Amino acid sequence: MAGNYLDSLISSLGGESEGPDPNRLEGLVQLLRSEAGELEDPLWRMRQRIQEAWRDRQAAFEDRRNHLSPEVAALIERNLGACQALDTSLEHILQENSPEAREIFERAVSEFLETCDQLAALGSSSVPLCPRCGGAGPENLCPTCQLDRLIPDASQLEEDYSRAMVGEEFLAVYEAYANILEGKAGLEPLLQSLQALEFSLLEAQALAEQAAEDSPPHQRLLDVINGAVEGINRLHAVQENRSTRELHQGWQQVFAAAAVVPQLLPQAEEAEEEETSE
Repeated sequence: MAGNYLDSLISSLGGESEGPDPNRLEGLVQLLRSEAGELEDPLWRMRQRIQEAWRDRQAAFEDRRNHLSPEVAALIERNLGACQALDTSLEHILQENSPEAREIFERAVSEFLETCDQLAALGSSSVPLCPRCGGAGPENLCPTCQLDRLIPDASQLEEDYSRAMVGEEFLAVYEAYANILEGKAGLEPLLQSLQALEFSLLEAQALAEQAAEDSPPHQRLLDVINGAVEGINRLHAVQENRSTRELHQGWQQVFAAAAVVPQLLPQAEEAEEEETSE
């Protein structure tokens, strides 16, 4: 989502720490103000980090520029401009550590951190945003992108589920879930993909319930299935609550079953066969 644009950059280059830290922008500002000793190495390292960050973020921005709302695009452009200003001002300080160069650097730091804060605020927005363009509005469906607006989940860490060995029904749900996060599709394909999986899980749930009382493998299978069914209900509820966090947590519960059911199902079937033969 557009609101997560500079998540790692904010924590690695900005923010406060105990005492002036030359590895952080604010620390460099304080050390330059106090005319501390040798700062050439920290200044060079910071400039290299800024240049690398600018290249990465510029490439990411170019990939999505045409999809972003004008407001979000303008904010990212301001942030990228601040990155370039930081690079230029650091070069000038390294060449001639003059009061004018330090003043330009301080202004660039202020602009950079301000725009980082604004971008971070998008990622922790309490109102639904379009996953593609980052735009807000009263409609559940973004009129520009025709995608469902969702409340961002800034705490979510990206996980790679794509290589997991799962059945076709689970895979269909995952692909629909991933398309929502990537701004490629709305909720409807996800809700459609849930139908076949939900039917299979409810059928397996009924069978496991019959045997669970006297069969530990069936009880373990039932617990996993119950968690997946709860996850499916959470995914359905996103239609109403518009919560990306609920979307993530619902899928995680479903995925837990996708990873375990193939292991538990043979155990349950074996236990059932043993009971039948006795």
